[in-house]
Parts: sequence; structure tokens; C-alpha cells
Amino acid sequence: MGAATKRKQNKKDLVSEPPSKVAKTETIKDDYIDESGSDDYEDEEDEEMEEKELESTEIKKTAPTQDDIIAGELEGLKETVELFKSNIFKLEIEELMTEINMSYEKHKTLEKALHTLKATFDSIPNGKPMKLVDFANNLLKKNKVAVPFPDPQPSPDALHSFAFEKPSSIHIVGGYALKTVAKTKTPFTVDVAVEMPNSIFQEKDYSNYRYFHKRACYLSVLATALQASKKKFEIEYSTLNGDFRRPILLVKPAGDKSDVDFSKTKCIIRILPSVDLGVFPKHRLAPAKSNVKTSADNSPATPHYNASLLMDTSYTANLTFLYQHSKICPEFRSAALLARTWIHQRGLDRIGFTPFLFTMIMAYLMQGSQDGTDKKLSSTHSSYQLFRGTLDFIASCDFKQAPVFIGESERQEFSKTEFLNHYDFVVVDPSGTLNLAASIHASGLAQLQHEAKLAMSFLNDSVDRFEHMFLKKVNDTKLRYDNVTRIKLSAPSNEIFTETAKADYHSYIPFFVQRISQILTRGLTNRVDLIAVQHVYENPQSWPVDANVPVNIETDATITIGLLLNSDNAPRLVDQGPQSQNEEEVAEFRKFWGNKSELRRFKDGSIVEAVVWQTQGYENRSLIVQQIVQYLLELHLSLETQQIQYWAGQFYDYLNFAKGLPQHLFNPELKTTGFHSVMTAFSQFSKQLRDIDDALPLLINSVYPASSSLRYTTVTVPHPVDFNNAVSHPTPTRYFEAIDVIINIERSAKFPDDLSALQKVKHSFYLNIAQELKTRYQMDAVVIDDICEKNPLAIRGYIDVYCLGYVFRCHIALEQEAQQLKKIIDTKTSTSFIKGQAKDALEKYMYQLNYQQSHTFYVQAMCARYTAYSSTVRLIKRWFGAHMLSPHINDEMIELLVAYVFLEPQPWTTPVSTFSGFTRVLNLLATWDWQITPLIVDIEGELTTKQREEILSQFNHHRSTNPQMTRGVMTIATAKDLSGHRWTRTKPSRAVAARICVLAKASLKVLDEVIEQDKPSEVERIFVTPMSDYSVVLPLSKEKCTRYYQNMHPDPKYFKSTGYSLLGDKVFARFDPISDLIQEIERIYGHTVMVFHNKYGGDQLALVWNPLVAEPIQWKVTAGFNSVPVDMKKNGFLKIPKGQKEVSKFIAPNFDAILEEIKRIAGNLLQQ
Repeated sequence: MGAATKRKQNKKDLVSEPPSKVAKTETIKDDYIDESGSDDYEDEEDEEMEEKELESTEIKKTAPTQDDIIAGELEGLKETVELFKSNIFKLEIEELMTEINMSYEKHKTLEKALHTLKATFDSIPNGKPMKLVDFANNLLKKNKVAVPFPDPQPSPDALHSFAFEKPSSIHIVGGYALKTVAKTKTPFTVDVAVEMPNSIFQEKDYSNYRYFHKRACYLSVLATALQASKKKFEIEYSTLNGDFRRPILLVKPAGDKSDVDFSKTKCIIRILPSVDLGVFPKHRLAPAKSNVKTSADNSPATPHYNASLLMDTSYTANLTFLYQHSKICPEFRSAALLARTWIHQRGLDRIGFTPFLFTMIMAYLMQGSQDGTDKKLSSTHSSYQLFRGTLDFIASCDFKQAPVFIGESERQEFSKTEFLNHYDFVVVDPSGTLNLAASIHASGLAQLQHEAKLAMSFLNDSVDRFEHMFLKKVNDTKLRYDNVTRIKLSAPSNEIFTETAKADYHSYIPFFVQRISQILTRGLTNRVDLIAVQHVYENPQSWPVDANVPVNIETDATITIGLLLNSDNAPRLVDQGPQSQNEEEVAEFRKFWGNKSELRRFKDGSIVEAVVWQTQGYENRSLIVQQIVQYLLELHLSLETQQIQYWAGQFYDYLNFAKGLPQHLFNPELKTTGFHSVMTAFSQFSKQLRDIDDALPLLINSVYPASSSLRYTTVTVPHPVDFNNAVSHPTPTRYFEAIDVIINIERSAKFPDDLSALQKVKHSFYLNIAQELKTRYQMDAVVIDDICEKNPLAIRGYIDVYCLGYVFRCHIALEQEAQQLKKIIDTKTSTSFIKGQAKDALEKYMYQLNYQQSHTFYVQAMCARYTAYSSTVRLIKRWFGAHMLSPHINDEMIELLVAYVFLEPQPWTTPVSTFSGFTRVLNLLATWDWQITPLIVDIEGELTTKQREEILSQFNHHRSTNPQMTRGVMTIATAKDLSGHRWTRTKPSRAVAARICVLAKASLKVLDEVIEQDKPSEVERIFVTPMSDYSVVLPLSKEKCTRYYQNMHPDPKYFKSTGYSLLGDKVFARFDPISDLIQEIERIYGHTVMVFHNKYGGDQLALVWNPLVAEPIQWKVTAGFNSVPVDMKKNGFLKIPKGQKEVSKFIAPNFDAILEEIKRIAGNLLQQ
């Protein structure tokens, strides 16, 4: 091979192959990169010899038989399961790799730019020694380039000086060198390590920031050279991983379409100053050493300062370590790409856990520790096995007891004990001197292990969770955590950010993050399962090279604290401390808790220090964690109340009655007691029912609840009413909910087969029950025959019982009814008309007496299992109502939607707060593609794989037979409802389903804005619907809206007690004239208009004309709507013909006339 060809080949592979050993690290040279250290010609000779040997020993193969093929396929499937969990999972990984793999061969201009950078840096002449301050002033004056000195900046009278010398070497390092960069929406980075020569440093430059000051000077010279270069680049300063001690240079394309314009590559080159490991004595940079002088007599250790310096010595050695493993393990790079994707999607890079650190741990598990343990991975493993094995190690390892030592130093200063004493998370690099995880605090480690455990649960799940693992970006704090705290930082006081802390931390943000983690970990104990502390810079962390380091980068920073609550311990009222005789522990406890600590005697006789949180009720107790967090942060970090924005209970106001309502009618204590009153009343009532069955012809087998009031899911808590004083209730408060109850009576052979006669038997039972309740317990009970029911085969009638301030609406369920209806349907002699009536009657029976009962049972179980489920359902119902969707969404559908979020919380954990539950449901509504995906809710806890397959099969069949989606638009399936249309068969329509999605997305956007701007008072915008989208908006008369008291902001003037009501002193259960009006409008004009209303106190009725009906059709008698003739002959416009001889044969809905008809039907229910 000729020299020119050889040079060309090597230049082509500029960044495609990393080094194989330290001395052969990918070094940018004048013409090419020496990547192998061997002669290309010799390699080719060896390959040719091997090919000849293979040819000479090749065995002539015969065509495989069918048995051979089957055996091969079975072996392949077995191997797939062993290496990739499942065949589907393997295909998904392969598809992901296709999507994220980088095409390195297309980076020609990037390679040219890298060569230009190297040539530019190598051509910089050596400088003369100058004092640091003089050097900085001179550079800024002559070249308009500032030196990015970290604080504390060098003193003007400092004697040490700086003189630039050419780089010792220049290396491409990081993921690009290893070919583990993934395609993302944001530009990827190419790291170039520029090694500073040892000669520019003095022996003690490791101390008192002298190294970092010279490093900043060196970087500014590189910036000056690039700025003066003929080849133009855009350059600016930034920091490496937020460390202001280690500024870097960002090199971006100029966009001038030159031969070094790498704009199409969509990357940023980062120039990282580095130094040789031997430039300073290693032991002087050990974790326990102090290298920053303070005013204290004994300067404390500076482990983070020391690690920051050592990081600059590690680039090439660590790259070589990883490269060696990638060479012996074919799947190493693919596993690294999987890790990179997972880390990016989970946002773990924000806590300092990078893909580099993951691959270092993975390589460690392939190598094992020096004593032979921890060798858990093999070079023959698949990418999935490597990734899974590393995750399992991270999730299960006790890093406090067993830190990771890839390499070990013989010096005592770098012992296991020394590292554990100074860092929360220890992963020591091959040199045995540097903790690669030095910047990760205890909270960060907890977050990492939490995510790793969560990932392992996904991988172990029988359901495919690939999407949750790799495809969804889930680092959204409002969705991820139960409670969220945002702290706006200001300049810290010296009492908090002390001189000692300043010596070790590069800024006060990492110090605050670690301090907050320590305080909350101690204060919250087992009330939380995770404390996730992260910081976000409001301003970009980069600045022009002619400017000094911006001082506002950190002053505008925000610290975010995410908490995952423990449902059992979070609402605990008491935190017990040490016993009174332990004086030292008591003093420490009091110091931590301040004036909240007090000595208390408990029932078991113990006398201990304790902290008691005086509060009652679910809502208040769910906010105890908030009280603790705010109190401790203000106490220990001197934060002001307005600096702390805590997101947890902002939505509770929408679950309670408005403050303007009269308290004698709506007891405010219900907020504390919750559903206890109505559940107690039901328990007593059901007991009384059983007690009277001795006076009935047949015994009462059971009494079941079948109402949202008895499954804890009404928007407002059911309030008891004094029915004897009903006249004192103004009309806008006269809606009294009828609580449905199912009574099962024992079977009897004497029951008639005729369904009409059977209804009369039930009616007589109602009369007997009413009489007995009145006689024994003086209860008012009214037997009602549903005269509106025209189907002679359908169930009809019920009994309303007024008990303890509530109305219980009792329905008797007889198994014979359903059996008789099924018999009629199955009988061949039944006419189609009779069969139709029987089907309608059976459907009514099943919904009212069967489905409601079983649904209530499972929802009650959900409320008992998940503390936040009830309040989340109530809040979502309020949201649907506020957006005027009440006529289109039933309660059961909402309860199943919320159940899905709790039963299938992936990619997060199960919500434990109303805040996270509410935001998760909104996210579900915003992202659920209901057109192609059914929602499978295992609320019964008994769904099998076969049933899941059946649900998908029925869904696909339904979509194929009804592509227009005229029914069953949203499919929400359960084990008892495989079709998924029990509660969504007729509603919502396709248009309403699309609107739900749009409204949910808008609500999440508003919530993001409100949280970002720290304006909790504006959270109400989530419950304000845009009215401009409706065709017509009709204002209702508030005096006649019996549910107006449920409005979020009712006008108090409508609740003044005048002793008079339009309804007199009679009690009408479930009387809602507005709902009746809506049903009438839908019955008459349902195919022409859609009606929208907020049943929870709404005072408006909105109409939307059906655009499909607006299309002109041929006139016919059965058109079904008020119509007007239209003319389509002139220019395609619709026009009422005037003065024409011929009358048009086309008609369209007369919307104006229909509106007037609706107004006439509504009458005085509308505001006049």
C-alpha cells in the first residue's frame, strides 16, 4: 500500500476507531490518526493467509433438510429468549438501534474541522511568563478574550505566573471516540482533550486554585487562536458538568458553507483542557487532603476540589479502559447505546450519572474487582444481558458497604474507608485515585437506584415494557413525583455557605443540593420512599469569550425537590425521638427540630422527645410532609416562605363546597370527616333493612351499594340534610342525591313467569318495606312507579328512603327477571319486536342492578388500596364538568380512567398524592391514541393473557366493522367487559373524544406555565374552558339551577335564606331540571346538535351544531329536523331561493329555527 493511500485511509477513519491502548489513544496528528499502532500491510497479509487457510479447510455442505431447518429455528428461538428476554424484545432493540445508531462515515466536514482545530492549536507560539492578572488584562485588551477564572479569582499580588506552551497531545475522547453516541433531537458532543504540558505547572499548583487559574489561562489562549484563525468557527465558554472550576470551550460551525462547516452533522465540539496524571503528587489529591487554605486553624478536607482536579487527568486512561472491553465484547457498544437512551429518557444525567459512568460500571462487572469478586458479566453476553446485568447491580448494590473499585491504589490515602468517609457514592477509576461519582450526592444515588429498580421491574414484567424503558421521556417532575418543591435561590449567607464549604464546592448550588438532601432525609425518615433533589439553571450555561463568567447564572437557578410519598407513613401525626435520659441525643434532636420538639408521655409509658403535627382529615394529613419540608428548610437554610413553592394541595379547594355557602346548610366539618357520615348512615340503614325482613314474605339476602356516593367518588362529599326544614333551602341548593342501593331477595318457586306480574310482586315488596321502616324506625319512605318507562318488560319502580339526612333509593333485584328476559330473546317464536323490547329491558336490568353493583365493589376496593384514588377521581370529575363535558362522560368511565393510572403507572410509580394522580390522568387523556389503542384496566385483578388477547381481537374487529366510529369510540376494557364498551357504547362521540385530548394537553401546558412562574393562584385556569368554540351559549337562570351550590364560585346572593323556595317544603330526590332539559334536547335534536353543560353547578348551556348534518340533502319527509330549502346552483354557495320559479329540491337544517325551538322547550330555565 502506498504512503498516499495509507494516509488517505487513516484520514478517512479520523474518528471512527478509538485507541487500543494508552499510548495509542486517538491522537489528532497533522495528516491522520494512528489508531492501531501496527502496519496496515502486515494486517492485510495476515488476513489473506487466514482466508486461504479457511478455503483449504472448507467442508462441502449439503442442502439442509426440513428437520434441520426446524431444529435451527427452535435453537434460534431458544437463544433469543436467553439473550434478549423474548423475540419481540429483540426485534424492538434492533429497531431502536437502527434509529439511534450514528452514521460516522458521513462526518467528513467534522473530520476536517477536527484536523483544523489540531493544526491551529499546534501552531500557537509559546508565550512569555506573566502574572495571572496581568496576563488576563493583556489578553482582554489586545484580543478581546476574557480569561474564565473561577472564584476565588487570583489575587493581583499573587507571585505565580503563567506562560503558554504547545499542547503535549490532543485526543478525541468520550462517546464519539467509542462510537457510542446516539442520534437525538439535540446536538451531540465531540470531546477533544487538549493536554497541557507539565512544564507550565509548579509542584504546588494543585493547591488554592492555582491549577484551575492556569487552566483558565490556557483555555483562553486556545480561544484566542480559534478566534484569529482563518477557518471560522463560533466559539463560547461553558462549564463541564456545571463545574465552574473547569470551564471548557464550545466550538460550533459558522454556517459559512466552508470545508469546515459541520452544520449538517448537528454536533458541538467541546475543547477540554487536560493534564497528565503524574504532574502532581497523587497522595496530595487524596479525598482527605485539604488543598484550599482557610482561616480555620485546621483546614478541612476538600474531597470535591481534589476530585475536580483529578478529573482532568483521567480522559485517555478511562477511554482506553472502555475501548479494551469494547474490543473483546462485540455487544459492548450496543449495550452502551441502550444505557445512553435509558439515562436520557429518565433524566439521570441531571444528577451527574452519565452514560460514561454507566459504561465504566459495566466494564467493571466484566472485569471484576481485584479480589476476583463482582465479575458478573461476560464478553459473550448480548447487549440486553449486559444492560440488564449492570442495571441489576446498580439496583441491588449497597454502595455504602461495597463501593466500586475498578482499580486500587496501594497508598492508604486512597483506601475504601477514606473514599466512603468523604463521598456519598464511590466508583473509583482504574488508577485507584479518582472517584468518578464524586459529584453525585446521596439523593442522586437514591434516584439512580430507584430508577434502576423500576427498570428491573419493567424487564421482569410479563407485559412488554419496552416503550416505557426506552421510548418515553419521563423526566417531568409534575408527573413523576407525588409532591414537588421549587426553591428560588438567592445569594447565600456566610452562616449557611461557610468558608469551609466554599473551599470544597465550586458554587453554592451543589452545596445546597447536598445539604437539602441531608436535612430532608433526616426529617422525613420513612414518610417518603424517595427524595429527588435536582437543580435547573434558568439562564444558559454558556457565555461569549469576551465576557467574564456571568454572575447571574446561579442567582437565577432553581432547586427542584421531588418526593415519592410512602402511603402508610406520610400522614403520620407523631415523630418520636430519643428517650429523656439520653441527654446528648435529646440535645441533638432539639437542635434539629427547634421549637417543634417537646417532651411527651405516650400510652405505653415511654417519655420521649417528639414532634406532633396537629391536624385532622385526609386532605390536611396528606399535607403533613409539606409542613415538615417548609419548616425544616426555613429553620436550617434561612429560606424565606416566598422562596419555597410547594406543589401538593393546590387542587383541594375544588373538592370542597365554596366558602360563600351558608354553613348551617353545608357543614364545613365535612372537609375533615369526609365520607364517614354517609357510609355510617348506609351501614345503619342496611342493618335496619335486614332487621325488618322477618315481616316480609321472603328474606333479604344482601344489601349492596351502587352509587358514587358510597364508593367515595362524588365531587363534593355528600352532606346530610334536615328534610323537616327543606323550605329553608333556597332552590339553588335543592338537589338531593338519591343514593342507589340494590336489595337481593331470596329465590322463590312461587314467583310468576310473567314479567309484568313479577314487577307487581316487586311493587308489593316495596310497599311492605316502606310500611315496616315507617312503623319500626319512623322513617319516611316513598314507593315510586316509574311511569316514564313504556317498555312492559323492563324493570320499573323503586323506593326512596329518607334516613339520617340522606335519600337511599332502593332497587330490588330478582335473578328470575334476567333469566326470563334471556329466555324471550332465545326463543325462536318471539317476534322481532318482542325480542327488541326484551333486549332493551335486559340491558337496563344489567346496567342498573348488576354492573353498577359490581363496579361499586371494585371501586371501593381501589379506594381502600390507594389512598389518593378517591380524591383523584373527584378532581377529574370536576375537571370534566368544568369543561362542560358532563352530558358526554359518565362517572363509571372516569373511575376506570383513573383506575388505569393507578394500576398501570408505568413509566412511573403508583401515585400517592392527588397532585400526581390528577396530572397523570391529564397526561393519559392527552396522549392516549384511542383510535388505535384500547385501554385495558385490570380493576378486578384477574385479567389473563388470553383475555388481553381477546380484548385486542374484539377491538380490532370493532374498528374494522365500524371505521366511522359511530359508537364505542373509546374502548375501556376490563376482565368483566372484554368489549370495553359497557360504559362508552354511545358516548363520548368522536368529536368529543378529540376535544378531551385537546383540553387535556392545554391543561398540562397551563400547569407547566403556572409551576414555572411560581403562580399557584392561577391554577384555576386549568378549570376554565374556552367558550369561543361553541356555536351558541345560553345563560341559565341560577335561581332554577338546583345544583348551583356545587359551582366553584357561586354568587352568595342566591343562597340567602328567605323562608321561601320555588319547590316549597317538599323534598324531591335527584331533581335536576337542567339535566332533564338536556335529555329532552338530545332526544329531539340529538343528531343535529351536541349539548354541553357543567352538571356541578354550571350556569350555562352550550350548543354545537353537527357539521355533518349541515350538508344539503335531498328533501324527504323523514329528514328528522327543521329544515330550510337551499340552492346550490350559483357558484356553489348555499342560498335561500328568492323570487325563483323553481323551488329547490335540497334542504339543510334551519339552525335558527331549531335554536328557537330549544329556547321554547327550556322556557324560564333560561335567563330572561
